[in-house]
Amino acid sequence: MAKKNVINFTKGNLDGLPVPVGTSRPYYHDSVAGGLSVRITSKGVKSFVVQRRINKKPVIITLGRYPEMTIQQARNTAIKALNSISEGINPNKKSEDEVIRQVTLKQVFEDYIRSRGTNLKDNTKKGYISTFNSYLSTWSNISIADITRNMVEKKHREITQKSPTRANTVMRQLRAYFNYAMGEYENSAGNPVFIHNPVSRLSHVKAWNREKRKQSVIKTYDLKKWYDTVMELPKHQYKDVYIESSEVCRDLFLFILFTGLRRREATNLMWSNIDFKDHSLTIDDTKNHEPHSLPLTPFLLEILERRKSNSLYVFQGSKPNFKGLTLDTPFNEPKNQIKRIRKISGVYFNLHDLRRTFITVAESLDINAYALKKLLNHKDQRDVTSGYIIIDMERLRKPMNKITNYILEQVK
Repeated sequence: MAKKNVINFTKGNLDGLPVPVGTSRPYYHDSVAGGLSVRITSKGVKSFVVQRRINKKPVIITLGRYPEMTIQQARNTAIKALNSISEGINPNKKSEDEVIRQVTLKQVFEDYIRSRGTNLKDNTKKGYISTFNSYLSTWSNISIADITRNMVEKKHREITQKSPTRANTVMRQLRAYFNYAMGEYENSAGNPVFIHNPVSRLSHVKAWNREKRKQSVIKTYDLKKWYDTVMELPKHQYKDVYIESSEVCRDLFLFILFTGLRRREATNLMWSNIDFKDHSLTIDDTKNHEPHSLPLTPFLLEILERRKSNSLYVFQGSKPNFKGLTLDTPFNEPKNQIKRIRKISGVYFNLHDLRRTFITVAESLDINAYALKKLLNHKDQRDVTSGYIIIDMERLRKPMNKITNYILEQVK
């Protein structure tokens, strides 16, 4: 049976087609390109389409509107669509892989941050966001499937010119986003859509920058100068520093040196973490997410006794307001006080150097390796035996006292 409304698609013929009345949408078929039709709506909109059956079901594939799509473009596109149909592919349905592969780097980044949830510390999350915005935002709307190894290598070189360490940090984070995408995005068959991580190029060509890990500590012969300066802090009054702030700094510095706590663990220490009856402290919110318990030596108890207050934090915030000091905020890193101690004592240090000094002293005293790990709350995934060794609080008191006594001996 001959097909109705068959015409040669020319500009004149298509422009002259009548606009239908009501809801009808008549089709006109091209006499040149078999399978190509044009559909007209009651509003006069003309669209090029291909009509075929796929798996015995009628399917209409819309190619584009006339005259935005030219007649020749429509014919070429129709041929491609008909070829796909002959291979059993429905052009209306992009493959799942193709759809998923359109996911952008920004989408992956946001999904990654969301998936980490509470496992990601607030400061760490801020760091990730800051790094992304500063160094990767130009790739935000690029599909990660289009981020090549050459692009990664070039980006790494560019950042390296400003900061080799920062370049490594950016690439480690980018590597984490790709690893996440490789494990997260799957098709309905359960197969990964992304199977390559372009950051691996840096390892292949050995492009990672060498990073020298900071190993600075307060030398034994400098401990007394440093200690005396810290103890004198409250006696010095400066325009930008309150007496109370100097006392908090003094006690905070000493507490970190004599416990080996990380800066954030010390500044966020709350009175609820302290057990005066058991002479111990326990911190739940730690870097490795493992509770950290330490015995308190008489020297540390002395610090805590003089710090007792109604505030939530042991080292309360020292930001002044019109009523005095804000007591219910943790203490921020006191950069001005650190600079002042450096200048007066001649000893350069930062807060993490105090933790490293604690570690160095412990190692010099031949503290048992597993006891030291417990004191520092270090977790080594490669050490399968550590999970079977339980060191209770009382067994940690002796090494803790030994470290304290040694430091006190040096500052006499």
